[in-house]
Amino acid sequence: MPGSFRIGKIAGIDIDINVSWIIILVLLTVSLATGWFPQLYPGWSSGTYWVVGLISALLLFVSVLLHELAHSLVARRRGLPVKNITLFIFGGVSNIEQEPKSPGVEFQVAVVGPLTSLLIGAICYLLLLPLRGTHSPLEGILFYLAVTNVLLGVFNLIPGFPLDGGRVLRSIVWKITGSLTKATRIASISGQVIAYLFILWGIWQLFTGNVLNGIWIGFIGWFLLSAAQSANSQATLASVFRGVTVGEVMNPKPVTVPANISLQQLIDAYFLPGALRYALVMQADHLAGLITLSDIRHIPRERWANVPVSQAMIPLERLHVVSPQQSLSDVLPLMAGRDVNQLPVVQNGALVGILSRDAIVQYLEVRRGLGVNTPKSDTQNQFSKAA
Repeated sequence: MPGSFRIGKIAGIDIDINVSWIIILVLLTVSLATGWFPQLYPGWSSGTYWVVGLISALLLFVSVLLHELAHSLVARRRGLPVKNITLFIFGGVSNIEQEPKSPGVEFQVAVVGPLTSLLIGAICYLLLLPLRGTHSPLEGILFYLAVTNVLLGVFNLIPGFPLDGGRVLRSIVWKITGSLTKATRIASISGQVIAYLFILWGIWQLFTGNVLNGIWIGFIGWFLLSAAQSANSQATLASVFRGVTVGEVMNPKPVTVPANISLQQLIDAYFLPGALRYALVMQADHLAGLITLSDIRHIPRERWANVPVSQAMIPLERLHVVSPQQSLSDVLPLMAGRDVNQLPVVQNGALVGILSRDAIVQYLEVRRGLGVNTPKSDTQNQFSKAA
């Protein structure tokens, strides 16, 4: 996710924090310190409210992390690669790079998150029982965590994609119909209906004077709507690309450039004459990396004549490569999840082509020109911009 930075690993899974998380952490701390705790626990000092508010906000995100970690560990146990977990403004997200291979796996991966939140809420409530009536900061923290985790678990069970409940719904429909595409469409439509209800609820809150609540609820609805529409688009693309391999769509003759030439030579001899936006970098006969216009722009222009391509490129170890036999429908989530435009295609250690978004869009255009089943134009446009 753009704007994220890594803070560590748990069980081999990278844990990232998006800058938007910092914003919500501050807002949540302020809300707890000035609203929630003063109303429920009057008499504490001002400093206590702020400390307890910050601790509670941090522990809530620890709970969210455990929720996502449960998703990731079950997914990995079922053979699905997990890139990372990112905490952001809406909580957290597990970056699972492949769709489940069966409705049973989908159900297990989806339901374990809400169950984890409900379990955390139950544990916090049991720990709270001996402290009831003490009005201590620990009682306040445990009560808050019990309430929010139960609400988090229940909210995620709402049957609308991409919420966990929507994925549970998709797994059930998938099991009944035998079609992942049809199940995704039904779950995403349910998600869009629920998203519109949230938006309407937010508008109602605005008209009744609850401005902040209205904005927040409407924002959640907008996020759910965008995610549900994106899921529907991905399902449509997956159905179009079912049975299509990377080798059928890739460019088998990608432009390659030597690693030892300067950036100025690269621009003058390759990028400008060929109107290129990227090129694969070779060290002798071996793939060394990828260089794009964005990589070049990061180097001051006055240094272009002295900086070799090898110094500005994205090295091979940071690239994700694919094979020509891979299914295109499996590669699309990878391109979307990692926000990459090009993937080198390698066979037996040798470069055989490159898969780009442009090539995929061109493939769709050819199918449309031939009258072959293709997604609607808005789906194609969404892919070309965001997939």
